[in-house]
Amino acid sequence: MADSMLDESILDMPLEQMVTFRVSRLHAKMSAQASNILKNSAGISLMQWRVFVMLETHGKLTPAAIVRRTELDKGQLSRAIKGMVNAGLISSAPSESDQRAHVIDFTEKGLEVFHLARPHMRQRQTRLLNSMTAAEREALFGAMEKLDAVVDELEAEQ
Repeated sequence: MADSMLDESILDMPLEQMVTFRVSRLHAKMSAQASNILKNSAGISLMQWRVFVMLETHGKLTPAAIVRRTELDKGQLSRAIKGMVNAGLISSAPSESDQRAHVIDFTEKGLEVFHLARPHMRQRQTRLLNSMTAAEREALFGAMEKLDAVVDELEAEQ
């Protein structure tokens, strides 16, 4: 057996030690924490924050472009965008290249709200990243890339 292959007996482990459970539990904890920070600092949801970050990073975007880049749930994203437009946080205008699509962008109010939340989220991200050495961060992101690729392979096989 190659060194990289697991002994089958390791798969007979408690739920708390399964990689899928651990990742899911960590994701839930981190999402709940981020949601609380965003609600308390700027009165926005995690999905709204993600829209803001995409706009800050890439400029004006269509909702479809956000879905392609992030794999966020299309329905949740659509509801968040509709709420953000109604709240005056983002604007929506027909795309110049595709009249069926709409391009979203920050409004002045949206930028103000984004800048309320940003220092809190940056501080959290810094604290999370600084909890690991550079080697640990590299190993973590490398492991996540491998897991992501295996999930894609498994999905393609179905």
